[in-house]
Amino acid sequence: MKVKSVSDLNTPIGEVLRSADTDGVLLESERQARYAVLPLDEDLIDYLLEHSPQFIETCRQIRQRMDEGQHYTHEQVKEMLGQ
Repeated sequence: MKVKSVSDLNTPIGEVLRSADTDGVLLESERQARYAVLPLDEDLIDYLLEHSPQFIETCRQIRQRMDEGQHYTHEQVKEMLGQ
């Protein structure tokens, strides 16, 4: 995993995500906490689900809101846009 020093805390999130690439990146900034940006893959999602009851509850709430039509999946948005 690469380590990226961020001197400007207003760095666009797109730039940060591009620097994460497929391996992830550890962000550090002076006098700030360190943050790891990791690409989500099935193994990471499985790990989070197995080890975080709060994450499981958050996912359940999101699924419920999606079922109620408050949020849409990526596929639903593409269909709405005719893609």
